Amino acid sequence: MKTVIKKHGIEILIALVLTAVIMFPYLIRGFLPIEHDTFFHVSRIENLSKEIAEGNFLPALYPYENGGYGYASPLFYCDLLLIPAALMHLAGLPLTICYTQLVCVFTFFSCLSMYALSLHITKSRKAAWISAAAYLFSNYHITDIYVRGALGETMALAPLPLVILAMYRIMYEKDKNAWHLLAAGLAVLVMCHNLTFLFGCLLCVIIFAVYIRNLDKEIFITLCKGVGLAFLVTCFYTVPMIEQLASQKFIVGIYASSSNLSAYSMAPWQYLANKTVFGLAGNTMEPSRTMLENIGLFLTFVPVFYLTLKQKHPFILFLLAAGYICMILPGSWIPWDLLVFARVIQFPWRLNTVAMLFLAVPAGAFCAKILPKYCAPVLICVLAAECVWHVSPVLSRTFGMQASQTWNDVLDGALCDPYYSAYYVRVELAGADYLPVNAPDFRGRGTQLRDENGVIEDLEYQKFGNRMLIKLEDNIPQRLILPLTWYKGYVVTRTYEGMTEIIPAVPDSEAMVSFHPYGPGTYVCMYAGTPLRNTCMSISWITLVLYALFCYDSRCHLGIVRRLYARLPMKKAG
Repeated sequence: MKTVIKKHGIEILIALVLTAVIMFPYLIRGFLPIEHDTFFHVSRIENLSKEIAEGNFLPALYPYENGGYGYASPLFYCDLLLIPAALMHLAGLPLTICYTQLVCVFTFFSCLSMYALSLHITKSRKAAWISAAAYLFSNYHITDIYVRGALGETMALAPLPLVILAMYRIMYEKDKNAWHLLAAGLAVLVMCHNLTFLFGCLLCVIIFAVYIRNLDKEIFITLCKGVGLAFLVTCFYTVPMIEQLASQKFIVGIYASSSNLSAYSMAPWQYLANKTVFGLAGNTMEPSRTMLENIGLFLTFVPVFYLTLKQKHPFILFLLAAGYICMILPGSWIPWDLLVFARVIQFPWRLNTVAMLFLAVPAGAFCAKILPKYCAPVLICVLAAECVWHVSPVLSRTFGMQASQTWNDVLDGALCDPYYSAYYVRVELAGADYLPVNAPDFRGRGTQLRDENGVIEDLEYQKFGNRMLIKLEDNIPQRLILPLTWYKGYVVTRTYEGMTEIIPAVPDSEAMVSFHPYGPGTYVCMYAGTPLRNTCMSISWITLVLYALFCYDSRCHLGIVRRLYARLPMKKAG
């Protein structure tokens, strides 16, 4: 660590300053404004901390969410990177601080990763810092943080430039050691945000296609090693997610198949809007109610001037063209109604993630080339000043959580109705993407046990985390329906007269966990995970251990085992 600070101390300091500029509303207040998805992500931290307190660092579901019915968001939205925030909360820090510090950390790494991408391509520190500032202070980034409360997408901006850098080094420079970076970038990206990961994969495919002429056997093996390692390390999450999506229909599938993309495309005026608005997405409302979706005037107009330079880098030209395509595509002039296959992204303006990523590099390269040596810091200060102007309205937000408030305050209605017009606890589930489509109306349903006809049974039970214990003695119903939302992986065991047997747990017509009691005894229902998830968990752990022991690190030094082997005394021959 001392070596890193000594070697890169200036870069770290500048990145911290730039991060402080965009994060200052979070840094000077203990108040957390509640925006589109803020409640959902704060709830993830709260419930993950509860699971960690019980010794479960990688839970499949949160048993206390949605009024105790449970919600398996970790199966679909990886929470591994939230562990530091959850540990901070367990240590006594307020939820508001845990959330805001998590955003600050990933914003800091977003700055450094864009700096690394631009520096490697342009070979200019001046260009790299301009690119980093433009990336960090983009309108779309500000909206993601402060208007949408889109924690996953905000976090994904950190590994995304590293994925592009890895593909550049492999496909353009034929660097056979860059597979480590590719694996790390893809792995962290999928653990941040699924849709941004899909963007990252698509970008890898495009770069591969553009520079396929450079492909040879060794480059192909390098790509396979990077992608293969990323898959094995993250299969504990990706494969079970696919398994769950195939097991039943979820609300997220409805969103993906019926999204009105045209309604969320960008009208021409939205490309030039330049004032932060705490509003909604869409193109049918007046500007005062429509959130800012563009990438900002600097990234919209400055990158094109890179074409005026005499010497042009081929890869920067690619980034320039692809960036402007992604900027133009969300426009309302595109027939989004016909692009049924694209409904999975839900909102066309999500393409601005790629637009600001790609256009930041040519913008930095152009400005560094034409500006005198000492004008680059001035430009960065101008961009920072505009950022402060955009972010300042956050200070006037009044609806949110104080540092002294707990998650129980939210659930008790101290801030708002926890359901607010939804049939589930909206503050925890947001859009309820990962509820089964046939889930019941949870309002007033209660958490009693029911028989096969839905009639409430006069039976008591105990619940410990994701375990539910029921004792049956007489008047045993033919079928018992539990107050638990069904996800594949639930099991029921019966203990009677010292014998234990497994009973099949199946979903009922409303996606509740149910089973047929075999007779008197103690029944325990718990989420044990599927065999596939448990296998993939082992594969990911084994892969990490083997990589640490046998593979080369980023500096191509020998792995631990090889270092130990090299120190062993060797007998002389003869």
